[in-house]
Amino acid sequence: MRTRVGDIQFLNSWPVTYALRKGIVPANVHLISGPPAELNRRLLTGELDASAVSSLLYLRHQEEFIPVPGLCIRSDSGVHSVLVVSYQSLATLKGRTIGVSNQGATTPALLKILAHQRQLKINLEVTPLRFPQILEEYPAALLIGDEALQASQSADGLQWWDLGEAWNHWTHLPFVYSLWVVRRQLLEQQPDVLQELTDALSASYQWGKGHERELRAIMRKTHPFEVNFLKRYLQALSYDLDARAWAGLTRFAREAEAVGELPKGSARRLRSGVGSASEAAFARRGDG
Repeated sequence: MRTRVGDIQFLNSWPVTYALRKGIVPANVHLISGPPAELNRRLLTGELDASAVSSLLYLRHQEEFIPVPGLCIRSDSGVHSVLVVSYQSLATLKGRTIGVSNQGATTPALLKILAHQRQLKINLEVTPLRFPQILEEYPAALLIGDEALQASQSADGLQWWDLGEAWNHWTHLPFVYSLWVVRRQLLEQQPDVLQELTDALSASYQWGKGHERELRAIMRKTHPFEVNFLKRYLQALSYDLDARAWAGLTRFAREAEAVGELPKGSARRLRSGVGSASEAAFARRGDG
């Protein structure tokens, strides 16, 4: 039986999952595409065995999921796909309500943290509206993924605040938007799944790194962004879940606790589990 794996439908996941999705890298997985919020829900309900999930979801459910070693979606500066956009000056938004795309989970918490850090009192309201219609109902909007990329290429006087860039300027750490995880319950029954999925995703990512020009050309068939813009966008992303990524994730957990987005102790549990959760899963492979 193939492992059911959630695949974020945005361009930022393509360098890791495209080769798997197209069967270029053979693997015993079935990829199921969707926006982050939907994948989060399906993983929690058991409709998925593994998935790329919002960092906030992982932090809220650390006991239920084990990270796939080495892989995440992160940025170390501005990234153009996590934006607060407005036709007005961003300085005028104090005290106002910002429309939040219902596609994500981590980015509203990130906006709340950055607004708190800058003493910018704003209200957030989740909405199914999409760009540009969302700006007909709200003075500003938080957009993510391909929709944010579209907005950033708008030439009609739109202003934006890149939250990835703001986080890096403040903390000097990367921001981890998503990471791949496996349900702990599944690994207790089938411990080999973690290694198999790690191998599959790693092989697909290696293909993506080796075929960047080809991948960009394929992207442009469905997302008509200018080629140099796509190149800069993909170069702004990183997929390494390394020590700096863990440091950024731990800082995010600590700041999310401070604004009430995570229960107290979440960052401490993450620090104590760094590097050990996946190792424990591997160790269980020999238990049977």
